[in-house]
Amino acid sequence: MNKINKELPFCNGIAHQKYLTAEKGIKTAYETGCSHWYIDGSLIGEMVSDWNETRISILKELILSTRIQPLFHGNFKAPLASDVEDFRAAAVAYTKKEIDIASQLNAPLIIHGGCIVEPKTVIQAKKIALENYLKSIIELADYAKTKNVDIYLENLSNYKNYRPFHYIFTCAEEYDFVLRNLNNYTNVYLFLDIGHAHIGEGKPADVIIKYHKRLKGISFSNNNGIQDQHLGISDGSIDYAELILAIHQTQWSGLVAFETRNQSTEQGLQELINLHQAIQDVALA
Repeated sequence: MNKINKELPFCNGIAHQKYLTAEKGIKTAYETGCSHWYIDGSLIGEMVSDWNETRISILKELILSTRIQPLFHGNFKAPLASDVEDFRAAAVAYTKKEIDIASQLNAPLIIHGGCIVEPKTVIQAKKIALENYLKSIIELADYAKTKNVDIYLENLSNYKNYRPFHYIFTCAEEYDFVLRNLNNYTNVYLFLDIGHAHIGEGKPADVIIKYHKRLKGISFSNNNGIQDQHLGISDGSIDYAELILAIHQTQWSGLVAFETRNQSTEQGLQELINLHQAIQDVALA
């Protein structure tokens, strides 16, 4: 890790989301030199009902022996921003159970806004949903504080042409609304998914510049700006030079994560190192 930090100064930790069970995930993270690994609460076998004290105890022993730290990636299907209050309340109750698990594992919990489905009045429904997401975050943050758990807000993709659903917390206006209302919460952070932020003409570099002080980690991948393809860093249309410049400009540092399906952790890291070196070479020229 010390060697990586010298070559990539903004990297304080490494994780790669491989869609594995928690036990296989920590083993893979250890073998590939990661400092963190994802527990993906949306996978079959990894949801709230799949956890018990025995499993948690065994996993805590693995954490202690490997020194690999968990990131609990909550179930993104939980409709925390639903425009239907009963659904939203049920999602909050479910997510509180994820917080309980995260607390026992000494992990932060990554949460998502979820989606609303086939609203008859889209503008009104999205406004209600965004307000409901903020309401959910506040309730969860208050609960998480009692459990010593940090909440990481992950942005979702701004699919403008896919119907009948709409993701929530996908664009600059929605980030602004949510984050400016959370200034008093010291256990709520942003976890920026670069691939998601690029969908629908998004500008992930602008998000880094504006919210670097709230930004706990960045998940790197690439895509064509239309679909969240989870491609390797050089395989899509994201301007990675612009991203690296934004990181340099803000002097951001934090967790570096990858959700790339056609690229290994080592390949992703090397590409980031190469980009960082190229930016330095230009600056010194």
